[in-house]
Amino acid sequence: MEMKKRGMLNYGSEDLSWKLWHEGPVFDRENVVLVHGFKLPSFSARDRCDAAFRGLDDLLQTSEGHYNVWQFEYTNGFWGTVDRIATYVSRLEEAVNRIVKATGRSTCSVVAYSMGGIIARKYVAMGGKSRVDRLLTLATPHMGIMQPLPFDLQWPGRFVPRAAAELRPDSRLLWDLNTKVGSSTAPEFAAVGGYSWGHTDGLIEIGSASLVKSDTDGSVAERLYFAGVNRSHLNINDIRDRGDEVFQLIRGFLHGGLAGISRLRPAEEPGYYDGRPFLTFALRQEPRRRRVYPFVVVKNTRHRYSGYRVFSQGARTEDGSYIFTVRLQPDDEGEAKIHYARGEYTTVQVHRGQSTIVTERLGAGSATPEPMLSGVA
Repeated sequence: MEMKKRGMLNYGSEDLSWKLWHEGPVFDRENVVLVHGFKLPSFSARDRCDAAFRGLDDLLQTSEGHYNVWQFEYTNGFWGTVDRIATYVSRLEEAVNRIVKATGRSTCSVVAYSMGGIIARKYVAMGGKSRVDRLLTLATPHMGIMQPLPFDLQWPGRFVPRAAAELRPDSRLLWDLNTKVGSSTAPEFAAVGGYSWGHTDGLIEIGSASLVKSDTDGSVAERLYFAGVNRSHLNINDIRDRGDEVFQLIRGFLHGGLAGISRLRPAEEPGYYDGRPFLTFALRQEPRRRRVYPFVVVKNTRHRYSGYRVFSQGARTEDGSYIFTVRLQPDDEGEAKIHYARGEYTTVQVHRGQSTIVTERLGAGSATPEPMLSGVA
C-alpha cells in the first residue's frame, strides 16, 4: 500500500509498522537509503523520518540529480525505539529488497545517523554486504555508549527500550560487530563524528564514533576512515544547504567513495581529541575455579579500574565468555594489564582517545608468561 505524505510515497509495510518514503518519480539512478537514529518514547512524531536529515533528500535527489533517495523509517509510533535491533535489521532488509524491485538496481549506498549506523552494519553482517556498496555513518556509537538514560540500562530482555542496552560496549551485539569489522562494514566505509563538546558531540565520544579493527591484544590493526566536525549530536544531521560541511562530506563520499571524501578531509585519529575511550574484553568462565572479578591497571598512568568501574551486563560471546568494559581516562595509553584471577593477568594495549576491543578471550592459556609481583602491577 502506498500513502502520500507531502508529495512522497510510502513503499513500506502494509501494516505501517515501518515506512519507506520516496519522492517520485523513480529514476534509473543510484539508490541512497537514509536511516534515522534512536527515537525516545513520546518525543518522536509519526511520519517524520524526513526531520532526521532536514534537507538532505532534496539536496541529493533534486539538486544533485544523481540519486534516488529513500527515507527508511524503521519505527513509527508513540513509543519510539522499543524493540531489539534485530527487528529493525529485518525491516531494513525488506526495505532494500523493495528498493531493488522498484528500481531494478541490485545495490545501494547508505547514509545512517546514530543508532541507524548500527542497524546498517548489522544488516551488512547478516547478509546484506552484497547489497550495500557504500556506508557512511554520522555520530554512530560504533564502540558503544553508556550514558545517559536509557543507555545505562542493562539486560535488554527485561527493560524497554531494548535497543538501548544493545548499544552498550559490553553487549553481545557490539562484540559480534566489532570483533568482525570486515564482515560488518561495506566495501567502502566512512564515519563522521561531532566534537562540539571537545571530545564528544554531547552524547557520543569521538573514540566511539570512530571504528577500528582491533588485534587479539587490543592493538589497532587497521583504522577505518574517520573525520570530526564541530557539531553536536542533535545537529550533525541537520543539513540545510549545499554549503553545509557535513553535506559536502556526504556528497564527496557518495560521488567518489573513500577517495572522494579524503580529498575534502584527510582521515583523522580520535587521539587528537583526548576523549575517554572504552576498553572491552571477554573472560572465559572457569567452572572449577572461584571467579575473580577482573580489574585493569594502565602502566603509564597507573590508573586502576576495579569494582563498579568495570562494567558487565552479563552478556556472553558465542563461546560463553563474559563481556566486560572499562571507561579509560584521556591520558591512558600503551600497555595495560587485565587481571582476571589471583596471580594471573594478560597484557594488552590501550590507545589514547580510541575505543578498542581485545578480541582474544582471556582466561586459561592467555596469561602473560612473566612472574607476578606483589601488588597490582
